[in-house]
Amino acid sequence: MKKKLGVFLLTLSLMTAATAQNETGGKPSFFSQLSSRMAEKNILNHMDVGVNVGTVGLGIDVAMPVGDYVRIRAGYNWIPSFNFKSDFPIDTRGGSMSHFVDKMKNIDVDKKMEEVGVDLNEPKFKEYKDLFDKFHNVELKDFVTMGMKPNVHQFKFLVDVLPFKNNKHWSFSTGFFVGPSNVANASNLDRETLLLEGVNAYNDLYVMYCQDGIAGNYHEKLDELFYRNGVAGIPLGYFADGDKAIMVPAKDGTARAKMKTGKFRPYLGFGYNTHLSKDKKWNLNVDAGLLFLCGKSRVYVDNVYKINESSIDVDNYVFDILRPNEDWSDFVVDEPLQHVDMVHDLDDIPGKVGD
Repeated sequence: MKKKLGVFLLTLSLMTAATAQNETGGKPSFFSQLSSRMAEKNILNHMDVGVNVGTVGLGIDVAMPVGDYVRIRAGYNWIPSFNFKSDFPIDTRGGSMSHFVDKMKNIDVDKKMEEVGVDLNEPKFKEYKDLFDKFHNVELKDFVTMGMKPNVHQFKFLVDVLPFKNNKHWSFSTGFFVGPSNVANASNLDRETLLLEGVNAYNDLYVMYCQDGIAGNYHEKLDELFYRNGVAGIPLGYFADGDKAIMVPAKDGTARAKMKTGKFRPYLGFGYNTHLSKDKKWNLNVDAGLLFLCGKSRVYVDNVYKINESSIDVDNYVFDILRPNEDWSDFVVDEPLQHVDMVHDLDDIPGKVGD
């Protein structure tokens, strides 16, 4: 599918004219004659240099005429780096993270570990203790703030046609832009790393609690918070088969996404130019048109769990990312998916146009 992006450009050009002349007084050489003929026909006999600003960012152009009705342009555009911030929720199936934390505040860690059969003298207990301390020492909230940065820099080549003999203000343009396929990146703000590490600590606790808490009196713990809440992460929407998509932070406490599109982008538009000085060396050009993003635009994310909510045991509140073996002596943790395309793999994405 091709997607369209409207483009508005402003171009300020500085023109310098150069014409070839025979200074020797003798018989003109072949190249001198060719240069003279090109000057007479207005073919590549001068160059315009311009700077521009518009929806494709800042740029620099060079342009040369090819006769009275055609002009060729080449240039380079880039969008300066800036951070667009947006908040994304962090949820569990039992509610928000803050709701869970409120219920966890008064938990006696030693007592809870004894309840699930952990020998407090074992190294395993230290893991629990460290995770609980890490979890409690982080100010958890119900959302993570992500910063989105453009990564747009591209070369362009355009052909302008000036169709009117007595009016050279108007032009019609066609050509292409070429640039890297990765056009934008998103990642959590640095200040959110501790928050995401806290989410990871919670998820580690959830997995360890399920794996170690099933022995003996597992079925007496149906109301435990971990079983009710399950894995925590950023809800992304749903897969085509109805399974829910939850992105968890990477091991280093980060959340990232990147947007990709085709490298080759055709352009079609029109423009108006006028002189700003009597000697016609300063010109103002205004261009408007469409930049076609060839191919499918994609937004890739990693560490996504595919959760079949219909298979979750409504009595025991488990089975989102954990699968018990046959005798229920252990839980196996699912592996998260990598390189999930939010645009084409998921539906019902919060804020996605068309859902």
